[in-house]
Amino acid sequence: MSHNTSHELPGLVTAKDDLKSLPYFQQLQVQFSAHIRNPEEVPYQPDNERPIEPRRLKAYEELFFNNLQDFFSQLFPVCKQILGDSRWNEVVREYLVKHNAKTPLFHQLGEEFLLFLESEFSQLESDPKFLLELAHYEWVELALSVSEEVGLVIDESQPIDLDLYYELSPVAWLLAYEWPVHQLAKDFQPNAKPTEATTLLVYRVEDKQGNERVDFMSLTPLLYQWLLLLPEFKSAKLALLAVTENIEIDESSLFNFATQTLQELQNLTVVKPV
Repeated sequence: MSHNTSHELPGLVTAKDDLKSLPYFQQLQVQFSAHIRNPEEVPYQPDNERPIEPRRLKAYEELFFNNLQDFFSQLFPVCKQILGDSRWNEVVREYLVKHNAKTPLFHQLGEEFLLFLESEFSQLESDPKFLLELAHYEWVELALSVSEEVGLVIDESQPIDLDLYYELSPVAWLLAYEWPVHQLAKDFQPNAKPTEATTLLVYRVEDKQGNERVDFMSLTPLLYQWLLLLPEFKSAKLALLAVTENIEIDESSLFNFATQTLQELQNLTVVKPV
């Protein structure tokens, strides 16, 4: 990942000598894109060109910023709500100044924003410590909805058998966070991490009309660990025993719970026996 400061030109080159080695029209493109990213710090004044009317240049600057800001606001609505409009706009501007996205695909910009938050973002003391995890949680819904992975085809007549091997659907993701990301809101912003991690299952499912949707399910840490280990053991029972080996629990009740849970997940096409 490349990093841009306000004094660098994003895109093909950064050094002035390298810039001069480009064809003239590319020099103009690089200078113009640097200005659009950071109009307050990088002027657009090419030597051999008539200046662009400030009113027109300003309109283009605002159109470019607002287009990206609107997209990120739709993708990360809770992040925006918690930060507030002013701070949110500052974060989006910082993304434009610092981050050099590697994808031409609009729907992949959300992942680029996560990379920025993880490695380039200058977080203020007043910014919530959970911002990156919250952004990831909000991004997951789009990422899974556009994933090219194909879900499982389930035989509904197949009975649940804990002695069988079960696979997890490619469009079912297990998530673990230090913060309660599914509960965060403007009116709920904890200052300290809970003692227990937040464990979730996000999955894409098709309804009877053939329409797909993305749903989230909160998991207990025990259920999360079981599903995580499920594909690694020869049977669902062996995976369950591995997870509960240090827990005192009635085996009959445990197996009944496991059977009911697998049935529910199989109905949602999250797991499938092999």
